[in-house]
This record gives sequence, structure tokens and C-alpha cells, in this order.
Amino acid sequence: MLAILEISKGILELGFIYSLVVLAVHLTSRTIVFDDLTMEGSFGIGGAVAARCALAELSPIIALPLSIIAGILAGIITGLLSKKLKLNNLISSLIVTTALFSISKKVAGSAMVTIPFACNLFEIGIIGSFWTKLIILGFISFIITFSIRWLLQTEIGGIFRALGSNPQMLTNLGKSINGYTIAAICIANGLTALAGALFVHYTSFFSITGNIGTFIFALAGLMFAEIISNKVGFALIFGAIAYPMLYTLTIELQLDPDLTKLITAFMMIGMLLLKKKNITHLLR
Repeated sequence: MLAILEISKGILELGFIYSLVVLAVHLTSRTIVFDDLTMEGSFGIGGAVAARCALAELSPIIALPLSIIAGILAGIITGLLSKKLKLNNLISSLIVTTALFSISKKVAGSAMVTIPFACNLFEIGIIGSFWTKLIILGFISFIITFSIRWLLQTEIGGIFRALGSNPQMLTNLGKSINGYTIAAICIANGLTALAGALFVHYTSFFSITGNIGTFIFALAGLMFAEIISNKVGFALIFGAIAYPMLYTLTIELQLDPDLTKLITAFMMIGMLLLKKKNITHLLR
């Protein structure tokens, strides 16, 4: 029973961390319709900054905002490459992600860094509590998710949605398409970098390969969420939790670890077909 509780708790904790990335993918891919692969690099740079700050014995209260700033800077560069140099969205984000791989290693100081116990976010306050990580991560996830939901209901959110559906209307209204697009990309990458920093504190170490697959992980979570609802809210958090839950299930069933990515691919195809079926049913 205790083992089941620990596994369930771990799934929820990872889900809360990745819910920030799922939210970021929703903001870029669905809201402003800008396919941004920078998030893979932003997750890594966020973790690298958190690791460097921990080694410098800086408080997580300082480290987390610095990680967010690093992600925002990555988003700015991607946005400028796309909007000012007129590069393809995917090419722009791939260039930045590739660069961030080397930058992350330099920032962290090594390909693998262990976080000192005294500088770990989850060792502050209720030290030793079994529920500490779950409470902190759940709080952060819900606050940020519903803050973004509120933002999307404001005038700025309306402009973000118009970027994806009718950008010409914004031009007619005298709004800066480039400026608002870059702003949305910055928010998304700031959230992803925060997730990377939280992941490093959660696992107590930074790995240069820890960000690999982040975008696919989040995209799969978004697909799960969209089966339930297309709105920002509990569905996105559930989607982020559902993927690690199925991933853990493959481990518990003792399936070949080498088949994990293949299983993920089939899962994504299944979700796409299920979503398509739901849409077809609604149109009838």
C-alpha cells in the first residue's frame, strides 16, 4: 500500500512540474499558433541556472526567478530570429535550442551537477514532510495555470488568440503582431524554464540530457488534455499527469525500456485518432 502511495505521489509531482510545459505548448501551438521547439532548450537552461545558483548557495527564491529570466531571454531570441530575420518558426526555435544545449552545460559548469541539500527548494520550511514536494508543486501549478487562464480572458489574451486566428485584424487595429508574438513566446519559455528549475530541485541533480523529450512529453500531455477540454484549467493539469501515469504503468508492467519511445508514438497516434473521432461525432 505504501509503495502504491509513493508511486501515485511521484506521478502527481511530475505531472505538476510538466503541467507548466503543457501550458506553454498550449500557449504557443494552440493560442498564437507558433510551433516553438525552444522549450526543449529552455527546460535545460532553467535547470542549469538553478543548478549554478545552488552551487553558489543562493536561495531558491532568487534562483527560480533567474531561471525564468533565462527562459524569457531564449524566447526573445527565438522571436527575433523568426519575426525580424524572417526565419521559419521551427528553424528559429531549433537554432536556439541547439545553442542552449552548449550554453546550459557552460552555465551549470558540468554535464551532471548535484544540488546541495541546504539549497534545495523542497528542504525549506516543512523539512522532512512526506507531502512537502506535492504541496509546493501543486500550489505552483494551480496558481500559474489559473493565472494564465485569467490572462487569456483579458484584452492581452484576446490579442494572443487573434494572433492565431486573425492576425490581419490586429494590424488593422494598429497592434504590433511581432511584439505580441514575442511576448507570448517569452511567457511560454519562462514557464518552461521554471519547470526545468523545479525538476532539478525535485530530482536534486542537473543532467545535460534531462531536457531531451520535454516537448514530446508536453505535447502528449496536451493531447490528453484536449480530449477532455480545449480550455486552460484542470484538463491541462490532468493531461500533464496522465502521461507520466502511463509511463509509470509501462515500467510496472516490466515492458522493455527500449520500447518506451515507440509506446509513446503509438499513444500519440491513438490520442489523435480519438480526438478526431470526437470532432467527427460533434460535426454530425
